[in-house]
Amino acid sequence: MMSESVGKPNTTASWDDDIRERLRMIEDKLSLIIEILAPKESDGPTLDEILGRLVTLVAAQGPVLRHIDATTGRTLDIQEGRAPLTSRPEEKDGTGV
Repeated sequence: MMSESVGKPNTTASWDDDIRERLRMIEDKLSLIIEILAPKESDGPTLDEILGRLVTLVAAQGPVLRHIDATTGRTLDIQEGRAPLTSRPEEKDGTGV
């Protein structure tokens, strides 16, 4: 019985230890990333302020993105031989205003 336990390593225990070690390494790396991304109060803006600014910048691009989307849609309609759908009010009423 002793030769069986000596000859075969306990794979479950070594697997668990390996997983624990990997999780510890991941936790250490995440802690370092969070520390880098979250500057001290005196070092500049907080992470929340940075994310808020990014959200504001992306939201400000909404009209441009909608215009690109509409233009792309019209271009594809023309290329595929369909009558382009208009999405801008000035094109629908024909005034161009």
